[in-house]
Amino acid sequence: MSEEKVVLKVQIGNFSAEVAGSADYAGKKLDELIQKYSPPRGLDSHTQVTIPTNAKGKPLSPSEFIKKVSPKNQSEKALVLAHYLEKVKNMESFTTADLTEIGRDAKQTKFTNISDTVAKLVQQGQLMGAGERENKRVFVLTTTGEEYVENLLKPKPE
Repeated sequence: MSEEKVVLKVQIGNFSAEVAGSADYAGKKLDELIQKYSPPRGLDSHTQVTIPTNAKGKPLSPSEFIKKVSPKNQSEKALVLAHYLEKVKNMESFTTADLTEIGRDAKQTKFTNISDTVAKLVQQGQLMGAGERENKRVFVLTTTGEEYVENLLKPKPE
């Protein structure tokens, strides 16, 4: 008799995870993911994030935001745009099409292969899958991804 398969899902702030398998495996794996990727305890999901603004105090446009950060490669550009979608546009999750569209709005060169770029960022632990929306896979920034972009946003010493 085979062990019953289960699907466990959890969301803590911007962190969400989904694990499928035997109850024992899914429980252990979910615990590992929470330990590795969820925000530290004591930081609630509404921790204030500094959103760069222009001289008039309005949030930067996608183009201004990209220019401020100056990403060095497509992975950085995807992370910066993901950060913009989550923090400025208040999107809970995004698709690769959302990243492509905001990149186009920011007048950036087109991604050569956004799906490959996102897959690499997931492997690096900077993005993670967050289920599906309208039959399309959606993603969120991990804490690691957020910290990476926040470091890019810090003023550079002159």
